[in-house]
Amino acid sequence: MAISIKKIVSIGIGGLMLGSAFCSGAFAVEKVGDVDSFVSDISTDNSNVDIIVGSNSVASDVVSAANIAAKIGSLSFLEQNGESASATLSIASNSKSDEFNLVGSGVTDSLFAVSTDDDYVSVISNADFDSTSNLDATGYVSLEDLGNLMEVSDTDPSSWFTNSDDDVSAEFLFLRLKTDGANWKVNSDEMSYMTMLFNENTFVSAGFPTGLGWLAPGRNIAYLGEEWTLMGLSPDADKVCMGKEVYRGTIKEGESYSVNGCEIKIDSIITDGAKYKVSAKILKDGAVIASTYNEAPTNLIAGGIGVRFQKVYESIDGNVGHADVVIVNNVKGMPLGSEVIPDYEIYTVVYDSVSKQLKYSDDFVKGQQNVGLALKYVGDDLKGLESDDKVKVADYADFLFDDEGSSATKLNVFFEMNEEKEVSLVQSQKINVLNAEIVANAITTGDKESITVSAPVVKLDTETSMDASENPLILIGGPIVNSITNELSNAGLIAIDGESLATLAVVSDVANGNDVLIVAGGDRSATTEAANALIEMI
Repeated sequence: MAISIKKIVSIGIGGLMLGSAFCSGAFAVEKVGDVDSFVSDISTDNSNVDIIVGSNSVASDVVSAANIAAKIGSLSFLEQNGESASATLSIASNSKSDEFNLVGSGVTDSLFAVSTDDDYVSVISNADFDSTSNLDATGYVSLEDLGNLMEVSDTDPSSWFTNSDDDVSAEFLFLRLKTDGANWKVNSDEMSYMTMLFNENTFVSAGFPTGLGWLAPGRNIAYLGEEWTLMGLSPDADKVCMGKEVYRGTIKEGESYSVNGCEIKIDSIITDGAKYKVSAKILKDGAVIASTYNEAPTNLIAGGIGVRFQKVYESIDGNVGHADVVIVNNVKGMPLGSEVIPDYEIYTVVYDSVSKQLKYSDDFVKGQQNVGLALKYVGDDLKGLESDDKVKVADYADFLFDDEGSSATKLNVFFEMNEEKEVSLVQSQKINVLNAEIVANAITTGDKESITVSAPVVKLDTETSMDASENPLILIGGPIVNSITNELSNAGLIAIDGESLATLAVVSDVANGNDVLIVAGGDRSATTEAANALIEMI
C-alpha cells in the first residue's frame, strides 16, 4: 500500500479546543533522548512540526499520525472562553491502494476489492456473493488496503449487545472489471461501496462467513468516511435511519438534555406490571414537537435529532427511574432501493444462510441477518476504459487506469482516495471521520473573532527528507515501514528492531538542524502504543 495522506484539521469558528478521544489512560513506553523537552516545545512554543508516515505503513500508523496531528493542532485554543457554540471542521486526506498490472494478467472478468485492512479482503472473495448481486465474477483481485477507508473499532460503546467487544464496522469497495475488446468496462450493477459489521478476530482467523455481525439500532457503523449511529431498520417502511452521536449514557426521569436548540425531556419512567415504559418528549422553544409513551427499546425523533431509549428501569430503592440512551443529531432516513447519491442506490447487505452468500435486499425482514449497507452503482455501463481513465466509486473513491507511458507492457489499475469532509460538532461531541477521531472538549464564542488554525500536516516519507526539512519531524513507524527511520537506524543513531517495545526516541539536530522524534515499536501494536503515549504527553 502506498499512502500520501494529508490529514489537515482546519477550523473556522469562534473558538474550539479539540482533544483526541484516543488518548486516555496510562501507556508504557521507553524514552530515548530528551523526549520531554521535545514534547514541551511542540506543546507550548512550536507546533510547526511535520509528521511523517512511511510508504509501506499499515493503516494503524496512518490513524496514529492523524490523531497526533489533531492533538497538536488543538493547543492554539486553550485560552478560548465564552458562550457555548457549534463548530465546523474540514478534514482532508489522500491515499492509494496497491497496483495491479492488467497486461498479461489473464484477467477477463474479475472482482477488484479493497478495504481498510488487507486481512479483510483476503477473507472475502467473488465466490461469497450471490449471483443476484452481479459481483460474482469469475476471478478475484485484492488490492489490499486503502488507508483512508473508514473503520469503527467500537461499534457498541454502551455494551448493549452480547459478544460485541471485537466487532468492527469496516468499509469495502468492490468493482467488477471485464474486457471490452482491447479496452475494459464496468457495467451497471457491477460496482459497489459496502460497510459491513463483523467480529474482527473470528472473521479473519476462521474465514467467511464466521464472525459476520448483525446491524441493530444503537450500534455505530462506518458510512462514507464518517461514524454514524444506527437509529432504525424499519421493516414497515424499509428505511434505514441514522444520526451523529452527541450523548450516550443514562438520564434520570425529570432530567433533560439540550441539543441543536431542542430539549429532550424524560417526564417519567412508569411501571406497567412487570414492564417499564418511558414518557418523554422533544421540545423546541417550549413547545412539544414529538412525544412517546412506550416500552424500551424505542425511538423518539424530530427536528433533526433523535434519542434511542435502549433500556428503562428503576433504581434499586424504586424511588427514581433511569433510561439508557444514545442521543444523535443530523438524523437522516434512507429508504432501501432509493438513489441516495447520483447513480447509487442503497440496500441492506444480507447473509443468506441457505446459499451461504451475501446479497442485496430492499426489504428489512424480521430474522434476516443484515450484515451491512451497500451503495450499488445503477448508472450507465462504463465502456472503452483505458489508460488515464477514472471510475468514480460512490462519489467517494476512484478506480484509475495508468500505463505509465508503457502501454505495451503495462496498464496498472488501483483505487485512490482524495477526500475532504466538512463536519459539525457540538459541545463534548466526538467525531470519527476519515479515520481521524476528535472530541470537542470546549467550543466557545463571544467577543473573540473567528479564527482558522491548521493541525500539522501528515506527509509521506518519500515527500520529504531530513536535509530539506524546515521543521522538527515526528516519524511514525520503525525502519521497515519508514525510510527516514531506516536512515537513522543505518547511521547508528537509533536502535529499533522487531523485538523493540513501544519507544519514543529523540535525535537532536539531525534534520537540517531540527530535532527528530521517532514513534515506533517492534510491531504495529507497539507503534500504536508509542503513539498513544505521545498523545497522552502532549
